[in-house]
Amino acid sequence: MSSKDNTYTNTRTFFLSDDVDNESVGKLIWGMLYQINEDNEKDEKDEKEKDYKRDPIKLYINSCGGTIYDMWALIDVIQNSKTPIHTYCMGYAMSAAFDIFLAGHKRYCYKHSTFMYHQIHCKRSGKYQDLVEDRAEMDNLNKQVEEYILERTNLTKEDIADIREKKKDFYIHSDKAIEYGIVDEVL
Repeated sequence: MSSKDNTYTNTRTFFLSDDVDNESVGKLIWGMLYQINEDNEKDEKDEKEKDYKRDPIKLYINSCGGTIYDMWALIDVIQNSKTPIHTYCMGYAMSAAFDIFLAGHKRYCYKHSTFMYHQIHCKRSGKYQDLVEDRAEMDNLNKQVEEYILERTNLTKEDIADIREKKKDFYIHSDKAIEYGIVDEVL
């Protein structure tokens, strides 16, 4: 693909300010994979010299979140990248955007950044069996998200259970973000 066809070519800075959905995540993944692939090719060429150093890709986030399947797609790209991807919270990273933020190899926020975690949200309708099958999928997704939060933060199982059981939105401001293991540094 030529550089004219890809608006993300030759850049290491990306911005997520939309809802987390197929379109916004698809564009981010396209751009990031393009850059990661360029790094992989340079790495292969310089393998003999072993001098190639991958510069980090920066992902700035200011989003209320969105769909869980699209969230996982972007998280998997970030976590499996040999090129370091650093996440920056500007304003807010909530719900699915919070989970994406946590995928960063290094994570930063600013003084006025706000994070929000809550249990997954779903709206379903249909016949009884549809709802039974959807419930099984929602249980699976909720378990995956809770395990991911426990792996990527200092939140405890008790914290997660409390958030789920009280159906609350858990807001974290920059002054507590390091304590909870959410950020590496407040800028």
